[in-house]
Amino acid sequence: MKLLFRPRDPEFIGKGSLPFGTFDDTEQWEPIYKCLEKGAVEFPKKKLFSVADRDGNINESYTWGESNAWANRIAHGLIAECGVKKGNTVGIYMLNSSEFVVSILAIHKVGGVQVPVNKDEMGERLAYILNYSDQEVLISDGESFKLLEDIKDDLENLKYIFVAKSEGNLPEKLGNIEVRSFDYFDKFDSSDPNVPVAAADAERCMFTSGTTGMPKGVSRNHGGVVLTVRGYIQMHGIRNHDVLMSVLSLSHANAQVMCLFASIGSGAECVFYPRFSASNFWKWCTESGATTTNMLGSVSEYVWAAPESEYDQKHNIRTILAGPAPKNKPEFEKRFKTRVLDGYGSTEMGMVFWQYPEDFRPASSGFVCEGYVVEIRDPEDTDKLVTAAWNRDLDEVPPEETKGLLFIKPLIPNTTLNEYFKDEKRTAEAFDSEGFFNSDDLFIRGIDDRYYFQGRYSRIRVSGENVDPNAVANYSAQYPQIQDAVAVGIRLPNISDDEIKLNITLKDGGEFDHIEFCKWMAEKVPVYMIPRFIEMYEEFPLTSTEKFNVGLMKELNDNTWDRNESGIKFKTRK
Repeated sequence: MKLLFRPRDPEFIGKGSLPFGTFDDTEQWEPIYKCLEKGAVEFPKKKLFSVADRDGNINESYTWGESNAWANRIAHGLIAECGVKKGNTVGIYMLNSSEFVVSILAIHKVGGVQVPVNKDEMGERLAYILNYSDQEVLISDGESFKLLEDIKDDLENLKYIFVAKSEGNLPEKLGNIEVRSFDYFDKFDSSDPNVPVAAADAERCMFTSGTTGMPKGVSRNHGGVVLTVRGYIQMHGIRNHDVLMSVLSLSHANAQVMCLFASIGSGAECVFYPRFSASNFWKWCTESGATTTNMLGSVSEYVWAAPESEYDQKHNIRTILAGPAPKNKPEFEKRFKTRVLDGYGSTEMGMVFWQYPEDFRPASSGFVCEGYVVEIRDPEDTDKLVTAAWNRDLDEVPPEETKGLLFIKPLIPNTTLNEYFKDEKRTAEAFDSEGFFNSDDLFIRGIDDRYYFQGRYSRIRVSGENVDPNAVANYSAQYPQIQDAVAVGIRLPNISDDEIKLNITLKDGGEFDHIEFCKWMAEKVPVYMIPRFIEMYEEFPLTSTEKFNVGLMKELNDNTWDRNESGIKFKTRK
């Protein structure tokens, strides 16, 4: 298939060129790391990536030549020492670091399937991901290794753990698992391993919220990376003199695909910070020389709420991808002298909608990207299309009959969900008979063919993470004093992310301590799954058809406990 690379207004195009082209011919696509290998030959001394420490000081930088050679040494080590073959899963469980970057590339080079594990996973959920994904090799760091020690007796398949940035001596073994320093890879050959890998081969297995409590593995192919990289380069006008910056975890597709891989695909440079800081965000943008960056969830709200500083307009950020865009987008763009682009994507489907930088109509997620066909369907009868469209010139508020579930059909093979890992039933059910995928998100189509996000249908999104309310309820129901639990997502005014409200009934004679419960949850689930609001009922409210009255359960009232007002706080790992 031949695609059209849309021209951009010069205002939104970076300096330089695209040394590897615009990826218009899908028949010629190959894994993005091939661009790394070409760049290592054509401009080996050009900087590829940098990594900052927790204080925001950039203390590590690597050229294209150095990055490729380092990734090659790791690749040869994985093959020779660990027996990793094409199609094998290899895990990465660590904080943002240079070792994380080159490990991703090394796994690609051996034809392996990377399994990036969310840094906030721990305990039972962490053991489940490591076991279920069948990985025999895990790459970690000193801080994360401590959390692995807690579950060493539960790990079933791991044979090797390589640990970067460890303080002190590492044990030779963790249970029956061999433990080695990441430096062990330094002795291997730095030439390209030349394992044949195609765009149709599996690239990742990324675990996201599951309906049964445990995460589900979403398998994607290299072709999906190329499609998203192409879209990012096109919409943001990326060129090889650009610097892409991320404060998001490399365990997420955003930091990987729309920073690291987009830089490699365009011949540009990227920089990674291990954490987000609202007060330092624009300072880091300025010091790194970044020209493009991304925001997820409520990041834009935190940046807006930070005190004004000399760096608010001192930076060179040309465009920002924000999902979703800040509510006060015009004011945000004026204060920070930048352009914010909205869009919509998912772990399974990639980027489906993208807003053009020249399109200043507010509140839309943009237009359908090349490679997709979409439909809006009735949530109560998904065989029925929603044909009504919103005319913003006539109706300030979209009519209810325009709202529906977004269904997505990929047009280019090997660009979206390959499978739910080891789950044939769920994989078969993912697409309907016409090849459409149910996004579980509510949208409206405008008469101008822009699409407008209206919220989640059954899932919720907290701190940029997909959360299944059933999973929260299932974990909560394990608490000794809780009889039944129903979790719902609520959207507070002027906040882009959801908050979790947990509705519970107690066992006879049970006493409930909200703070102790939250501490208990923090030992079992990532921070983003801990409810902010909790309300206790003697009996759950029901509708006339004897179903839970979710509408009433979403309301906040005098009986609703708010964790933010209790003083208890939980932090993610940074």
